[in-house]
Amino acid sequence: MTCAPPTLLPAPVELERTCKGLAALDAIMSADWEFRYYSFNHAWNEAGTERMASMRNGSGDQWFIVFAPTGVFVKAFWHEYPRENSDAIYAGLPTTLAPHLNEPAFSMNDITFGGWHDGTAWTLRGNGAPMARELAILSGDPEVYRAYAGAYFEVQLPLDAIAHVLAGKLLDDPLVARLSTERTLAELEEDLAEIAY
Repeated sequence: MTCAPPTLLPAPVELERTCKGLAALDAIMSADWEFRYYSFNHAWNEAGTERMASMRNGSGDQWFIVFAPTGVFVKAFWHEYPRENSDAIYAGLPTTLAPHLNEPAFSMNDITFGGWHDGTAWTLRGNGAPMARELAILSGDPEVYRAYAGAYFEVQLPLDAIAHVLAGKLLDDPLVARLSTERTLAELEEDLAEIAY
């Protein structure tokens, strides 16, 4: 098992903002949740104190990021790469984040990369190579989302509009219309509420 560079992911505040933006952009691009790569649930636990971002590409690759008051929990799986040992990846995990190891939705037997942020620094382990590809889009670079949208949704989106959403700025009808002719801001109300965008 290899240790990933601690700078592989942005700081938690930046990462959460970008994850929300990615989920909002995918919601604008697709009315059907099943066809979206990126999602964000601002009320992941019953207490409403944790938020969960995820990516599923429909081919078996996925990642989950839980933002909690005590830190951030990360788990990723890439089906074309060897599975890693979750005990080794999460050795030293703060006890406050340990309950996520038993989350059924995360399928902890299927893991290639994972780690946490304890409020001070990232601890990331496993095969960082496939996750490094996601790093580009998780960095919040609008060019990377535009390339993804071009390949997946087969559209050429305006860069400034993508940057606006990734920055977490207020949405309005004209901006949504620049990104999609098929969805309106009113139609996005439920999706945006789930994201807490």
